[in-house]
Amino acid sequence: MANQYSDNRSEADGHLKIVARLALAFVLAFAAGCSSGTKDGSSPANNGNQPGGSTPVQPFTGPDPNLGVKVRDKAAKADSYAITYGPLTKADIDTLKTYPLVIVHPYNGNLTRDHIMWIKQGVNPNDPSDNPVVLCYVSIGEDTRTFQLTDAQMRADSRFTGDGSGPSIDPRGPGVRSLVGLDPKGTPTNGGFASYYVNDNALRCAGDPKNVPDQNGNFLTRFVNAGDPLWYSTVSDMRMDVNSHTPPGLRELLTEDYGRGLGCDGVFLDTIDTAAPNKYTACSDTNHSSSEWTAKGFSDFIRRLRADFPNKIILQNRGLFFFDPREPHYQVSARGVIDIGFFESYYLDNDSQTSVSRYFPDNKYNSMPKIMAEANRPDGFKMLSLGYANGFGGAKPGMDVQTLLGNSTTGYDILMQDILEAHSVGFRHYITNAPVDLVNSFVKDNENMNDTTAPAWSSVFNVHYNDYPTSAPDVRPGIGKIDLSGDTVTLSWDVALDMNRVNYALYYQTVPFNFTLPQPLANATKAVLTPSVGSGYDLVWQTPDPGLALQNVYPYQSSVTLPGLQGGTTYYLLLRAFDSKGNEEVNQVVWTCSNTTCSKL
Repeated sequence: MANQYSDNRSEADGHLKIVARLALAFVLAFAAGCSSGTKDGSSPANNGNQPGGSTPVQPFTGPDPNLGVKVRDKAAKADSYAITYGPLTKADIDTLKTYPLVIVHPYNGNLTRDHIMWIKQGVNPNDPSDNPVVLCYVSIGEDTRTFQLTDAQMRADSRFTGDGSGPSIDPRGPGVRSLVGLDPKGTPTNGGFASYYVNDNALRCAGDPKNVPDQNGNFLTRFVNAGDPLWYSTVSDMRMDVNSHTPPGLRELLTEDYGRGLGCDGVFLDTIDTAAPNKYTACSDTNHSSSEWTAKGFSDFIRRLRADFPNKIILQNRGLFFFDPREPHYQVSARGVIDIGFFESYYLDNDSQTSVSRYFPDNKYNSMPKIMAEANRPDGFKMLSLGYANGFGGAKPGMDVQTLLGNSTTGYDILMQDILEAHSVGFRHYITNAPVDLVNSFVKDNENMNDTTAPAWSSVFNVHYNDYPTSAPDVRPGIGKIDLSGDTVTLSWDVALDMNRVNYALYYQTVPFNFTLPQPLANATKAVLTPSVGSGYDLVWQTPDPGLALQNVYPYQSSVTLPGLQGGTTYYLLLRAFDSKGNEEVNQVVWTCSNTTCSKL
């Protein structure tokens, strides 16, 4: 995934923490179109203007195997998945058929409809229940057609000049952080390029070129404003076989009557990190970007995609800041529209210098609880994660990528811990090699999906948020606070984590709970809650110290009416978390409410 950058996060106390954000290793040449080599190190066959060749397959006759299948529902139930950015062999296809959810890269793999349909058919052609759903890669935050092109070459090509009003720049005034109410096209510079390119680096970094599109310094493609309506139509209409370095667009991916008509079940949206907070990168970074103002435009792009393809699966890769209330991006996230979020490099990243990612503590103790608070909302999404068994510089210490294929045992325990760390918090995981082209079944063969463990309480507030490396937060179980209005109580609470979806239930009764009894809740009224965003949670980013502000707010709240409360009836209340398998935790945080007051016992 293209936008590889460092997260230089200046905290309120002046600390500067560097948290690397590794772009998914579409890597060597990403979707931009340079040849990526085969898994054995040889050079792949180059088919036309495409970067490599998948093994030809027999034509697939008949309709789409998933015709009439509710693919979004099927994706939501998938307990495993596979991802590959490489060309496909028949053996690869046979392995991918065994997964309920598959992600492929049609451009890098030079895939046809036949490849996609053979995967969709599953292991048993006569059993549609085993059909995988297939998602296909598309970049929406970088224009992969511009790979290695100079400014002069772009000016000479009408595809990149448009009406000449671009590149655009941040329309906000100095010091303004809000991302709401902005002109979706930004402020034009009239530099002679299409309106959807951006030139925000020149605003922030002395010496950066002005009036030309900003470039990804690692992968040499140009950043774009996804919220520009012209960009959506451009991405929709792109076709693989028309111009060099041109990947399939939305219509070619999601339909069967345009271009190659790939008929994918959904899309894997990449390069969303173009809209990352400006503070995440410094001007000295090779790949810096300063276009946070485009964040709402990315969500608008996704919402338009949902409107155009209501039955297709939408996966958002990274863009994790959209789910963090410490950032203004939280107010413009695409939650409620996307089906799947994707956390790359959660435990094992593609750094060959270390086995476990040096950023794992921050991922686990700061980012993950906030993400899962969003994922498990009523309008939330499924979370996938990805780990790497090696790095771009070679083998990781104490690991061998061949362990994924059963040809070695080196690093087996680390790989198993990678699975455990991901699954224990609700992610569905896959492990690959740095170029993301090693099709394997390691996770699926070694995972334990038997969930007999109740959810464990965590917290979106971490008192150690200024420390690096971060340590675990103090958990906040059960009810965190109660606001009272007449006979209605509004409960606020924190997040609990589990390998399966977490829900919350309120138990209340008019006599104290007796936890010495075998069934202390037997006579209580149980109300399964439908939580909304906690009061003030979406405004944390506006405070002088957002990390500290989370101490006094909660991600969830819900209101319940307690009959007779104002008439003098006293109630005892207890909130517990339970997972979709029926496992319920047993905290004993009890509150009592009477007349006009509520307090924790």
